[in-house]
Amino acid sequence: MIRLSLFLYLMAVSLAIGAQTCNGTLTAPDSRYAVAANGMTVLDQQTGLIWARCPDGMNWDGAACTGKATTYTWQKALTAADTSTLAGYADWRLPNIKELASLVEPGCVDPAINTRIFPNTAGWFWSSSPYVGFTSFAWYVNFSNGSVFSNYRYLTFAVRLVRGG
Repeated sequence: MIRLSLFLYLMAVSLAIGAQTCNGTLTAPDSRYAVAANGMTVLDQQTGLIWARCPDGMNWDGAACTGKATTYTWQKALTAADTSTLAGYADWRLPNIKELASLVEPGCVDPAINTRIFPNTAGWFWSSSPYVGFTSFAWYVNFSNGSVFSNYRYLTFAVRLVRGG
């Protein structure tokens, strides 16, 4: 009986791990965003920015972001953004740290973002913002918990493209 109880407890814990949890009123509800008809881009009606719905390297299949996010060093992330032609547009860029942090949903964790609008977003995402005073660092957002940090530019993180602004 003890083994069965322990098994059921461990199953419940394993199901809870990785599941987004939110509390309170969301600051980035679905109504804040307008998803393009092709599902590949999203207009943030609060900031006026147009975002790639999926992390770079993943594809929108009509229901979800599929594949695996590509990770880049900071310099390669800047280049990848500049050369992207996602959804037929050639003016993509890497967002600055304020723009990227505007996607954080502070009332949620694992991940700290609206997952209906931006599915399969977790982990670290580069911004275009260098860390002033330490030229080997740049700013990024950890969408697992919504924190903003800086780290070495040679590390590899994911990318979410943006247009406008």
